[in-house]
Amino acid sequence: MLSKSKIIRLALDDVDSPNYGCTTYALSLIIKKLIQERVRFLDYPHLVRLNPNIPWKTRGNGSVALILECDDPEYVLDVAKEVVYENYLKAGGDSTPAIVLSCNGSIDKELIEFSEQALYKVLSVKRAKSLLEKYGLVYQTYGGEIGLIGALAGLASPLVEHTYELICYRQEENFAKPRKVDKKSVIEMSYKTYPFTYNNYDPLTDRVIITPHGPDPILFGIRGIIPKKLIEAFNMIKIGEKVSHYVIFKTNQGTNSHFRKLIKIADIRPYYSVKTRGVVTTVPETREGGHVFFILEDNGSQIICAAYEPTKTFRIPVSELRPGDRLEVGGAARPPTSKNKMALNLEYLKILTLAKEYVHENPQCPKCLRRMKSLGKNKGFRCDKCRIREIKPFKIPRLIRRSIKPGLYIPPPSAHRHLTRPIQYYSTDLTVDQPFEEEIFFKIF
Repeated sequence: MLSKSKIIRLALDDVDSPNYGCTTYALSLIIKKLIQERVRFLDYPHLVRLNPNIPWKTRGNGSVALILECDDPEYVLDVAKEVVYENYLKAGGDSTPAIVLSCNGSIDKELIEFSEQALYKVLSVKRAKSLLEKYGLVYQTYGGEIGLIGALAGLASPLVEHTYELICYRQEENFAKPRKVDKKSVIEMSYKTYPFTYNNYDPLTDRVIITPHGPDPILFGIRGIIPKKLIEAFNMIKIGEKVSHYVIFKTNQGTNSHFRKLIKIADIRPYYSVKTRGVVTTVPETREGGHVFFILEDNGSQIICAAYEPTKTFRIPVSELRPGDRLEVGGAARPPTSKNKMALNLEYLKILTLAKEYVHENPQCPKCLRRMKSLGKNKGFRCDKCRIREIKPFKIPRLIRRSIKPGLYIPPPSAHRHLTRPIQYYSTDLTVDQPFEEEIFFKIF
């Protein structure tokens, strides 16, 4: 028997599969059922992106959660079970969905710590179940228990820094069909709503970013920092198909929340999301395919850093790094293989200090100022024109101006991950809460 506490937290994870469904869509169907009953929503639904490097994730590794007021938690749990199980069957059992429900009102510090670690580490089902049982949380799984990790992390996440996303869902008969969203209207919307929305369109690659490409139920998602601005943006888009409904989520997308903790190079593990600092020890090397690699070192520990071709212009400052440059970098720890060592796939680069770079040149002739020519190793130099000889066998170092400056460098929008903080929000306080308006967060068409 569940407690009759009025404050209920419900979370889901891993409802999607490669060929069907979406965890946010499953939550939207739960909302559609609950909104018709005597349920009061206390905040925007939460969309919590977890460590994006987890190898068994389906797509964006997103968990979802609701905070609501209801005196019948059994009913809420029954609705969630019904929706999740139906989606599990439609996915052909090719997922491991989990539901977690709390009637405790507040969230314990230990659970919050678990949710924060889930942003950058690889956690275990065993630990998740231990916490679920310790704090008396109700849970249900189908097909396996791996979804418990994300569901618990989503339920406990405080979303201290956050943005918002309006996700528009398709009619079910259109799920596998090409999306009909007018590109020109998306571009116009993007420019008109900047900086309140972000990553709608990438002019560098001429690519619309709000539309996914798979058979999932999402038509598009508009991300930004003010919910009402998202609705304005939605109304600017020309849609060529019937839509089902939309939901506005509160989310940690666009916050770099997976890079909160500074990790020493020696402590990096495979699949971690890593923020670390160190000194460049090699001249960057561009390899086949246009990928750029260099080595970063700190206290005797080293890691290979990589900027891959899809990061486009981001590779330019990376290729201009030199030994001695001190950096802060963020990226995904790619596990070692039989041929390659563990590497950090870069998501951002912050140059803290630049080393001085010199070129060594032959000395100038004191008479005509032309460069003298070498007479051979350790034999000095001589001017061909004036016949003046310099007996010192050393070239002269000259300080050259670096083509890059200290500061932040990130890839273009088309190479961003869900959690990547867009450049315009680095100086924005994303802890500011927008007032929750229950009448606008969900709309059926």
